[in-house]
Amino acid sequence: MTISDKISILPDILINKIAAGEVVDRPFSVVKELVENSIDASADEISVTLKDGGKTYIEITDNGIGMTEDDLLLSFERHATSKIKNYDDLVSIETMGFRGEALPSIASVSIVEAASKKKDSSEGSLVVIKGGVIEGVQPTPLRQSTVIKVKSLFFNVPARRKFLKDATQEYRHIYTYFKKLALSHPELNLKLIHNEKVIFDLRKEEIKNRISSVLNEVNKESLIEVSNSIGQYKLSGFIGKKELARKGKDNQYLFINGRIVEDKLISYTVFQTFKNMIEHGYYPFYILFIDLPFSEIDVNVHPAKLTVKFTDELRVKKLIQEGVGRVLRESLSIYDLGINENDEVDQEINSASDENSEFFQNTPNAYVKPKENNSVTAESIDKYKTKNEQDFFRPQTLGTKILNIRNEVIVSENIWQMHNKYIFIQVESGVLVIDQHVAHERILYEKAIKAFSKETLPSQALLFPVNIDLSFEDRLILKEISEYMKGLGFVLREFGGNSFIIEETPLGIEVGDEKREVLDLIDNFKLYRKKKMGVIESVAASYSCKRAIKSGQSLTQDEMIDLINDLFQCEFPHVCPHGRPIIIDLSLKELDKRFMRI
Repeated sequence: MTISDKISILPDILINKIAAGEVVDRPFSVVKELVENSIDASADEISVTLKDGGKTYIEITDNGIGMTEDDLLLSFERHATSKIKNYDDLVSIETMGFRGEALPSIASVSIVEAASKKKDSSEGSLVVIKGGVIEGVQPTPLRQSTVIKVKSLFFNVPARRKFLKDATQEYRHIYTYFKKLALSHPELNLKLIHNEKVIFDLRKEEIKNRISSVLNEVNKESLIEVSNSIGQYKLSGFIGKKELARKGKDNQYLFINGRIVEDKLISYTVFQTFKNMIEHGYYPFYILFIDLPFSEIDVNVHPAKLTVKFTDELRVKKLIQEGVGRVLRESLSIYDLGINENDEVDQEINSASDENSEFFQNTPNAYVKPKENNSVTAESIDKYKTKNEQDFFRPQTLGTKILNIRNEVIVSENIWQMHNKYIFIQVESGVLVIDQHVAHERILYEKAIKAFSKETLPSQALLFPVNIDLSFEDRLILKEISEYMKGLGFVLREFGGNSFIIEETPLGIEVGDEKREVLDLIDNFKLYRKKKMGVIESVAASYSCKRAIKSGQSLTQDEMIDLINDLFQCEFPHVCPHGRPIIIDLSLKELDKRFMRI
């Protein structure tokens, strides 16, 4: 490509296609822009109809104020808007959209049929636009105020179209947006239809009822109401109890002046307010509404208007800290996390230091009510014995053990644990240091990989099967990985809608922990998939991360020896599934150099 020595003004069609690159990148963007136009048009009833995840067909219908034929045509001109008139309007935006780029941008890369009428009229106008070119205008009978149909998105931009994902993934983006839309505007009647199936048909309702209608995995009793105000800054909404915490941030919803927003400052502030009250690695559930003067935020800092900039960030932070912090203090008896508020770390370590370590209870080698399975042999459980009447097995005391590492005999007295985190092994050449958590991750990871292709890991049938309600996104993930979960010992069956029944779990999972184990595995899978790991590797890594012993967990001498033996039987004992080192080799020569002996 060469640069011309002559500057020229680009044609409008090309300008609109360039603008579409900022405003419209997938079907979700089209839905978002058109729905926000409906909200700005004072509609209280909005319907979204899709085919193939919106790739081939999107229809938005509303009962807003509608448009005359002249306004309808003008709405497809760039920077034509009724939402701002002057600079003062621009710095105090009260509407969802305002730049007048959405409709012309969408029309430039699709086939659009737009019909609209004023509310007091029985007939409207229909305009057909193909690739940004108006092909016709005609009168049309119309029941609702405005109906906009978008067909064949990116039909004239094949380079853009090939970057679209499959219909299921594109639909997932729209579904997630629609959930947030429904939560942010409980005063609206909203309907979502995909491939002729009604997904949501919501009537206006109180916010707590709307939460139950939209998030079927959330129980009303698990919500704690939040409210606070500092001057004209108002906070309302809900935080979730312990059982709603997840390993990802998909369970966090923030709305500012009715706008769906993602804000790192607020997310971090809420997280810090929960400090010492939630398990490490988990994020609290919340649905928060912040209302403040429109002049106090800038919504024009992101092309898709997904982020905002605050005039007074400190006041927003204080608003959150006071509001969330107060209900957490007042609701400690309700928000029962099972930990000491003042000394979480000490309690965790003291509990882990108990002589009856939980290590073997939390691994696939701790068999609980083993069912008949070819992979469970008499020899594999001979070294375990029953404790009390809890029907689980623990290791026998075996006295001094001997290991063989690098053809070198190692006695158990030369193995010790430091800070309940690292295992030290004295060898002739120096000392080996093993990270107990990642070592166990590697062991479980390789066992999981083998279980997918060979015999499944042993499982336990539940006396009382457990029902688990999932979000739509989590249901799709569970269906995707369910066959692999069987290899790990999880057996689930669909129970209608987004519900499943857990019938069997891996050995060692305690009664009452079944839901959390499944949810954690799903959350971990999401994280690993973002790292471009394959499905098999992601499931195995998710399983091993969840079930591995933790840093801070005290191990007996026998447990350390068993862990070391299992590690050195792995195919890749030196690196964990995420690429972190498992073993550090400190040679005597290196130590002598550090102490200037040589």
